[in-house]
Amino acid sequence: MLADKLRQNPWFKVLKPAHFQKLVEIATEVTWSEGQTIFREGDQHDYLYLIVEGRVALEKYVPNQGQITILTLGENDLFGWSGVMPVIGTRTTGARAVQPTVAIGFDSRRLREISEADHDLGYFIFRRLTNVIAGRLSATRLQLLNMYSQSTE
Repeated sequence: MLADKLRQNPWFKVLKPAHFQKLVEIATEVTWSEGQTIFREGDQHDYLYLIVEGRVALEKYVPNQGQITILTLGENDLFGWSGVMPVIGTRTTGARAVQPTVAIGFDSRRLREISEADHDLGYFIFRRLTNVIAGRLSATRLQLLNMYSQSTE
């Protein structure tokens, strides 16, 4: 059951019952087979995903190199956060299942709406998403430092 899977995640264990129920109402379980494209860079956003099991590669197109995996995510990781941000209109990376994957998708539009209607829940969601984004920014900086240090040798 979807609610039981959500309760296993540390994010959802601390929610008030009413907030938890609001998120369950906009959630759907999805599965992808190994190698399946979940979305492409530049696609319109639709869902924020929480990985229940499996692994997902986030990919970026690099001219003259093609698709490059920039990060691989696993259980309890979130991806697709750009869909929740009110100004970003498209996906900032692509995503592909690197093994059979089960996730819970949250309708991005409805997530923004309930966050606006219930500021306590909205604060919780955006505080958590900010941590995800900050972590991705930090990982990107480390990758850039590694890339530039290799190019000067």
